[in-house]
Amino acid sequence: MRKMAMAAAAVVIIAALSSCGQAKSPEDDKSDMMGSITGIGDDTGEVQEIQNDDSAGSDDANPAENPEEAGQTVTEIKGDETENADSEMTAEELLDLFINGSISAVDSTDLTSTFYITDFNMDAYSVGENVDLDNDGENELIICGPYGGVYLDARDNKVYEFAVGEGTALVLSYTYYNGAIWIMYSNRSSAGFEFYHMEKFEGADNLVAEMNFGEELADPNNAEAGMKYTLNGAEISYDEYTELCSKIFAAQVDTN
Repeated sequence: MRKMAMAAAAVVIIAALSSCGQAKSPEDDKSDMMGSITGIGDDTGEVQEIQNDDSAGSDDANPAENPEEAGQTVTEIKGDETENADSEMTAEELLDLFINGSISAVDSTDLTSTFYITDFNMDAYSVGENVDLDNDGENELIICGPYGGVYLDARDNKVYEFAVGEGTALVLSYTYYNGAIWIMYSNRSSAGFEFYHMEKFEGADNLVAEMNFGEELADPNNAEAGMKYTLNGAEISYDEYTELCSKIFAAQVDTN
């Protein structure tokens, strides 16, 4: 079971940040954060939409030629399905059970591993708000804490880790942008460098759009050279950058 680290050590998703304490340049920080998120698209648009492949079908199970020979009738099969549907718990009920310590949550990095609320050091963490972070009409649970804490989603009769802050290069928060809630990871770990990655979901297992933006020294070896501003890898003007930031950060919610 993956324990939630309480230390202030910067631990990120990718292997490049796995060696603690090694000094990194702003360029290293930027490439680390970019590499930590998969599915980033072309550098041509503000919001990069994720295309889902719905072409895969599923094979229908072959019905029994004689249901009575199989020991059940068609009516009995439908009755079992109704009973199973009735036993499904709501997202709110599941999240309440997690808060009460009655059930565990599934680790996002290892689906065979789980953790309980008692695995958190509640001197550093606290139970936060319920917010629809993935735009699916059901609220997720925020556990506030170091680097933005942990966001939990309930579906399929289980609780899952949805998003987690993992160090100074992946500080978790969320914001309202273009009519939806976006998960945001911030990297301000180096002087003269800021980088942000945003993700929009429609359901916690359905990433539909991403956006990257930031600022850095135009020449890391010469502070007099000024700053460079980028959006999805393309350089933009200072005015364009400040206008974008004003929209995003005005609606940002910190969950530390």
